[in-house]
Amino acid sequence: MIKSRVWYAFFFGGLLLLAGLSGCQYLLGGFAPSTPADFSATDGVFPDKVRLTWSPVTNAGGYEVWRASSAQGEYSLLAQTAYISYDDTNVVPGTVYWYKVRACNRAGCSAFTEPKSGRASPPGIPPTPKGLTVSQGDFTDRIRISWQASSGAQNYELYRANQDVGPYTLLATVTATNYEDLDVEPGKVYWYRVRACNAQGCSPLSDPVSGYAGRETLPAPQNVKATDGTEPGKVVVTWDEVSGATHYLVYRALEEAGEYSLLATVTETRYEDYAVEQGKTYWYKVRACNAQGCGPLSAADSGTPGEEELPPPPPQP
Repeated sequence: MIKSRVWYAFFFGGLLLLAGLSGCQYLLGGFAPSTPADFSATDGVFPDKVRLTWSPVTNAGGYEVWRASSAQGEYSLLAQTAYISYDDTNVVPGTVYWYKVRACNRAGCSAFTEPKSGRASPPGIPPTPKGLTVSQGDFTDRIRISWQASSGAQNYELYRANQDVGPYTLLATVTATNYEDLDVEPGKVYWYRVRACNAQGCSPLSDPVSGYAGRETLPAPQNVKATDGTEPGKVVVTWDEVSGATHYLVYRALEEAGEYSLLATVTETRYEDYAVEQGKTYWYKVRACNAQGCGPLSAADSGTPGEEELPPPPPQP
């Protein structure tokens, strides 16, 4: 048999009570809750947050946390929480913030607590940056330097020297974790060190790392042509002159996609290859060079030696 339960409703002390066979209970939300007590905010206890705490309110459904930059400043809603504590991690260490809290339910919200100030502890000297990398000839007009961010750093000091042992001089102070050194000579090696700084001071310098800007390279020779059976006993290779080149390197392979080996170094835009066999096809590439270095290889062209002329027969006796 199912027993029915009879409930009686009545008000007591401003709260709606339900009375039944098993006793009575509160229906929360009939009235706005009271202001939270014992509200506090940490001051420098944590390096990365401000912790707010308060006492529980009996009929609160949740709590609102508000923040401002000064005690009488304009407060804005920071968070809504069902707990009696909140960690504000969106802070700048050393900066003072002001907080208020109120309790809320469906009927409304309480008055705010008195404002309390709090801050994350000021950071100490940041650690030395790690992961310093320097470009190795990737650019002809600059050297790119980068490193990993250091916790608590407000800026970084980048130093440069002409040798690994120094002396190092300050090159730049930046807030980013990268820098492009434009005051460089192509092909010259420079050494770099970096350190992280904030209001408390600077870290030790990182280990030195070297880098350099690449030299301007010559373009590949154009219109490389190899004769096809028109030159007896040889293949003649020609190409267009490259401005700035002092000499050329001629390469040869037995197949277009084969392995090219250096055949000759010449100062003219022509080469005659006598080290050939009748009936074979040879592939040629050329590159231009000067004191700064050599450019890329040209496109390939094939050639074959021509038949050698036989001497005339001797006269009849």
